[in-house]
Amino acid sequence: MGKEPKSVFKGDVSKARLEFLFDGVFAIAMTIMVLELKLPELQDRKSVHELGTALLHHGRTFFSYIISFIILSSFWISHNQIYANLKRISKTVLAIHIWLLATAAFFPFCAHLYGRYPSNPLASLIYFGGVIVFFLGMLALVIAAKRQKLFDPEIPARDVKKLRRGFLWSVAILLFAYVFIFVLPVWK
Repeated sequence: MGKEPKSVFKGDVSKARLEFLFDGVFAIAMTIMVLELKLPELQDRKSVHELGTALLHHGRTFFSYIISFIILSSFWISHNQIYANLKRISKTVLAIHIWLLATAAFFPFCAHLYGRYPSNPLASLIYFGGVIVFFLGMLALVIAAKRQKLFDPEIPARDVKKLRRGFLWSVAILLFAYVFIFVLPVWK
């Protein structure tokens, strides 16, 4: 009785392919956000005052774009630092990446919504919620990678613990702020 051959459909996901997908989704999400920045229509194309007034009118959208680009960039950077220290990708880690990618792809909508309606509590709630969902995904990634021993063995356990604690505190602080800024005022 011979050993059954290994199926080509089982095993880990290619780390390089997942990295390309992650980078691609982030690049597209970060680019899509700029599409909300519309050129103003002017009556007098030479009027500096009219152009300045029109640009100021869209200032909230510009602000939302800049803040959102910085947030997405920080998401990508923090993920890249963790990803570089994973020796392989399990199915659980792949599922968490799909969660992170869905959140990143949804973030331009959150940014546009918040840029257009910055004083609307629901728009703020959705935007802030998107940030929390991404941080929860990063926390889940660190926990899953630690439990499945996917981090490079040369990474000190204290560094992984510190990373997990940092994401845990970030999520806790964001959830606390979320409740006190958005949830409690709605209940009043």
